Amino acid sequence: MTGKVALATGAGQRLGREFALGLGRAGYAVAVHYRSDPRAATETVRLLGEIGAPAQAFRADLAEEGVPAQLVDAAVSRFGRLDLLLHAASPWAEKPFLEMTAADWDAAQSVGPRALFLMAQAAAPALAEAEGAILVVSDVAAMKAWPRHVPHAVAKAAMNALVVNLAVALGPEIRVNAIAPGIVLPPENIPEDAVERLVARTPLKRRVAVEDVVSAAIALAENRSATGQILAIDAGRSVV
Repeated sequence: MTGKVALATGAGQRLGREFALGLGRAGYAVAVHYRSDPRAATETVRLLGEIGAPAQAFRADLAEEGVPAQLVDAAVSRFGRLDLLLHAASPWAEKPFLEMTAADWDAAQSVGPRALFLMAQAAAPALAEAEGAILVVSDVAAMKAWPRHVPHAVAKAAMNALVVNLAVALGPEIRVNAIAPGIVLPPENIPEDAVERLVARTPLKRRVAVEDVVSAAIALAENRSATGQILAIDAGRSVV
């Protein structure tokens, strides 16, 4: 273990869990954030334990007032320091535009850019002391038209804007970057043939491997000369 500590939001399942496990393999102790599935978060903690990474689960609804800062404080209190804030939590709802509600919009904004803004403020002292980093999990949706996912796409675009602004506001002590995955772990409700059509439109014509996204994320988080960058690991989907 390196002695470093990461707080990973949305780390109870799917890609968030993969990021947490990658951080554990890279030598981090991991504060595993989850919102509503304690069993999934406990499984992430168990898997981290199997690779020798200290970990603890923290339940928090990032949309609630005061909770983003409380989550950061709890993680720092438990582990004594913070080297990386990785924000992967993100609501996902697919609807025709005219059926979307204010609640859909508010959920995407509050858990996405609003929570990132507030967690960055709360984490800044500990991250500055460690000369650490913030890594945002963005999405190619931030740069594309996704009319059935408008709140999600807009939230990711706002988070990209926060990346470049926070990189300047928090430098030189803290580096701030984002990674934008392509088709890695599609939601289970998306038909397989729809996924394959999306894959076929990418220059590499294949799904993005989980290990490719995770390794790139950790390399970006630890690169001492990178800040304000948004790195697409998407089989070329963002360029077509």
